Amino acid sequence: MSPERKIPRTTAIPKMADIPTEHYVAHRHPLTVTAVVGSFAMAVGLVLRVSGLLVDKEKALLVRYQEAGFPLEASGQPWWAILVLLVLTYGLAFVLLEVPGLARRVLLAATFLVLVAAASPVVALWGVFWSPMVALLCAGWSAFCSAMWARQHPMPCEIVGLPGDGKVISISKEQGRRTG
Repeated sequence: MSPERKIPRTTAIPKMADIPTEHYVAHRHPLTVTAVVGSFAMAVGLVLRVSGLLVDKEKALLVRYQEAGFPLEASGQPWWAILVLLVLTYGLAFVLLEVPGLARRVLLAATFLVLVAAASPVVALWGVFWSPMVALLCAGWSAFCSAMWARQHPMPCEIVGLPGDGKVISISKEQGRRTG
């Protein structure tokens, strides 16, 4: 390739299909966004739980598990359910903000929600009834809000820097240092 012919810089930058093409300044504080998104998701889930809208669904799930042969007692949710809810809600929000691309976020969130739903029968094998209803609502809302936030405000993991300005050392300069 001759030195007179140079490739324009715009073609050298890799682009992802689902990242906004406009250049925004990254938020650079995913923990702040995680705290806000997670708190709102927890509030939505806990308000629905306390309001009693999920009681019939949880009772139906308990009856279904008992009919399937799980040795469960209807003693309510275990004490550790709120801790699991906190970790799931805030953890999913943080992880989704640290993953580049909407398609990857959606795939990760869907996988996460399937695993949360599948955890309920596994816990039932131990004789403990844990309803995943509130956890699915909180985690689903957290995933939706995190993905929407990251779609409008690119996170640090999505910023592609231009080569040059101290980031790339040219071969001719490096060879000049070795010989001179």
